[in-house]
Amino acid sequence: MAYVMEVYLGDMARLEAVIGAKDDALLSQVLDAGGGGIAPEIFRAIVDGGPFTEDDADDYTAAMEFFCVHLGGENIDSVEFSFGDDPDITDLFYDWAFEDWLPVPESSGCGIWSKERASEHLDEWLAEGGAAPIDPDSGDLDWDEVDQETGWANRARAAGKDLFFFWGGLDCD
Repeated sequence: MAYVMEVYLGDMARLEAVIGAKDDALLSQVLDAGGGGIAPEIFRAIVDGGPFTEDDADDYTAAMEFFCVHLGGENIDSVEFSFGDDPDITDLFYDWAFEDWLPVPESSGCGIWSKERASEHLDEWLAEGGAAPIDPDSGDLDWDEVDQETGWANRARAAGKDLFFFWGGLDCD
């Protein structure tokens, strides 16, 4: 099965704060924005902090991605992959970003690199002989010498944002 991973720049603390916020104004804004086809009760459960059901775990992932976008998350890349074909990609989201709050989904998920983790990755890459940014103020790199993860880490550092890796099967709703 093919999967797609959407990469976003955003704010993890702000996204985590949605879970259990009991913020009816936020819920109304999300539902007024269309909710991305996600059932209103999924958003309600997240904003209320539960109750959550295992059967809806993939829907919670989709809702958290919608919240990410709604809260100003910037989509910076989209990557198609298959499990086993690209271990570097799947390593990005091996741990479920919301494990302390939401049930673990089966066919979707979200990983995160905090802005600190992204910066550490970039520092490690530079220490191993990677090319320095061409323009340190903008964070632009020589893309011929950069892998995807390093490019994303560089964008996160330049923006002062966290990286989110939302993924799901192409055949999923």
